[in-house]
Parts: sequence; C-alpha cells; structure tokens
Amino acid sequence: MATATTKCNISFQIYYTSSIPTTGATASFRYKIKDSAGSYTQYDITSVPASGGVISIPNIQVTGEYEYILELSANGVSDTHTGIFNVEKCTPPACETPVIKSVYLGEGDQIIMDYPVDEADLYAIEYQIATDDKFTNIVQVRVIMGSDYTPIEFIEMNDGAITNETAYYIRARRHCSKSVVSDWSNVFGFRSGKWGVRRVLEAYCLPANYDLDKKSICQTGGVWKKQVILDTPEPRAGSFIFLIDGTTSAIPGNLREFESDNPVGFNQHGIRWIRFEAPDWSIIYNVDPKIGKIIDISSYCES
Repeated sequence: MATATTKCNISFQIYYTSSIPTTGATASFRYKIKDSAGSYTQYDITSVPASGGVISIPNIQVTGEYEYILELSANGVSDTHTGIFNVEKCTPPACETPVIKSVYLGEGDQIIMDYPVDEADLYAIEYQIATDDKFTNIVQVRVIMGSDYTPIEFIEMNDGAITNETAYYIRARRHCSKSVVSDWSNVFGFRSGKWGVRRVLEAYCLPANYDLDKKSICQTGGVWKKQVILDTPEPRAGSFIFLIDGTTSAIPGNLREFESDNPVGFNQHGIRWIRFEAPDWSIIYNVDPKIGKIIDISSYCES
C-alpha cells in the first residue's frame, strides 16, 4: 500500500475594513522558518472573500509559525498587511470520495468495474450492488483491503447473488482508516449478462521459471496440485484461468496462495503449463503466464 506525505487543511479568519469599496483582494502565506538554503516555503491563496472571512489553506505539511500577506486594492491603489498565525494541531482532510468510471461485461459476461482511486492512505474500498438506485435492496457487499485493491475490479459472480440479464446499480466508498470513511461515490447502473456458474477444477501446474517436467506435472499430488476456475465450460485454447473466487486472474502477483512454505515461483513468474484431472487428465496445456490464458496443447502424460 502506498504511503502519502501528511497533508492537512487549515482554516482561519481575516476581517478588514476599507474607507472605500475594494475592487480586489489577494493573500498568500509562508512558513516563517527558513530551510537550510535560507528560503521560505510560500503558498498562494487564489481568492479572498470581498469583505473578509474564512480562508482555507489546503495541504499544510508541518505545524509551526506562518506569516500571511493580505493585499487589498481599490481604484488602482493597493495596501498590504502582514500578520502571523500558528498551526499547533493538524487536522487531516476529509476522506476522498471515489468515482466509478464505468461498469462493463468482459469475457463470459464477467462484470467488471473501473474505479481508479489514489492509493495513498487507502485502508480499504467497499462497494455495494443493489436492484434499485436508492440501495434499499442490496444483493452484494464487498470490502477490499487497501493492499489488495486494483483499479479494475472483477465482481464476484459465483455466489448466486447476481442473476442473469438483470438491471443493477453499484456504488463504492473509500475507507481511509478503520473509523474515517468517505461519502458514497456516484451510482452507476448496468445490466448483467448470461453468466454461467463455473466449477472448481483440480489442476496440476508448473511455473514459468521451470522447464516442462513431465515427471512433476504428470504426478497425482504434491506441491504442483492446485484448484482453479476457467471462464469456459471445459479447458481449451483461449480459456482464461482464475483463482477459486472466480474473479481473480491467475497471473503474477495474484498467486500467493499457490506458494507453500517453500515458494517455487508461481507468484513471481505465473503459470506456464497446466493439466486438469478431468475431462482428460493426460493433456498438458501451454499457458501465457502474463495473462493466465491457455494457448494450446503442449504434450501428453503417459497413461
């Protein structure tokens, strides 16, 4: 999970009076303590209320003493006033609300959501799916920890909560900590397709950092035996391989559960060869490890 520099929002009040109506007002402020090069850190405020009021300063990164410079202008004449304020306590900004860019159907009518968020200080992402845009009938809820977040979310399809060819609505919110949660995102409507429930298949795999070893992959147990799901009813060229949740692609970075106490390279290099106990246990398939896709038949195990 990414780590962000602390940024806080500071607000303070400026009030002023003028003998004639002002035609413009600007303000800036700077951290008074000089850095090692003898320079100040200065920030600009783009607007000031015409008659004074609350000034908001985003992205303060350190507490301490600041100087502000307020400039008023009227009829071509300017007047400048400076002052000091102290930042003694930093209140973090509100938790950013995510935005759902799109929801679409992928291979085999897999529902896919595109919702990129800033991963800095991301504790978790939560999404809900409902049959109505008011979310009175919620059919699926999922919370994804920040360390597992990806901008492209493959919606869980094998739990029976989402029926075929049905209108749904989805929304998401960001958890910046256990207790700080954003508002809900925009509501995105979509329609499901014709998803077929996928079976968990017993498979034997070799990672891409190994040579094809028939003695290993043709055995009936051991470290090479895994459970996967395909996006097709039977194994064939073009089938994509998923983990048993039916949504996580079997690609490098997603295969931590394939590793034992003695990692052999699945999570780093991906699956290069695979065979299935059924319907024909003897066929060994070539796999593109980068995308988890069966390419063609490689060879056969001896009966």
